[in-house]
Amino acid sequence: MMAESIEMKVDTLLAVLDEDIRHAETTVGLLDTLRSLLIKRDDAGLEQLLCDLRDRARSYERTEERRQALRLELAEALGCDAGAMTLTVLKKQLSGPRRAAVGDRQIQLRSWLGRLKREYALTQKLVADCARFNRSLMGVFFGVDSTSKTTYGATGAVRTQPNAGVVSLQL
Repeated sequence: MMAESIEMKVDTLLAVLDEDIRHAETTVGLLDTLRSLLIKRDDAGLEQLLCDLRDRARSYERTEERRQALRLELAEALGCDAGAMTLTVLKKQLSGPRRAAVGDRQIQLRSWLGRLKREYALTQKLVADCARFNRSLMGVFFGVDSTSKTTYGATGAVRTQPNAGVVSLQL
């Protein structure tokens, strides 16, 4: 009876891991789309993507909760510390097709999470470059420079640097 319960939990966990794999795969695609929209400066597309990301995040929270609950249940059923329950530990406790299935999901997850990490790094670099470019434009047009300092004369009047920017911000 106990083995059947563990097998059912493992089968449920495999379904949750499949959802994790699909989520990682989808997220890789979304990061690629995000970079494309940023390059195109497609504000409407970015807004839609943001709404989609919020919806997916809410949906994925339920998957994470299910996975954590199954992890705790499997740890208890196998007499293992919940903090030590990993796919590797679970795989060692299983045999046959379920062991192979857990190993297969583990390999797929590692692969997709590696891709996700690379895509995230590329997206992070693009966003940082966009921010740097925007700061440079602000400096050129408005004379806004993080290293420039405002100075004051003896009477307290603000001294500005002539020709500091293309657009004057003084009224």
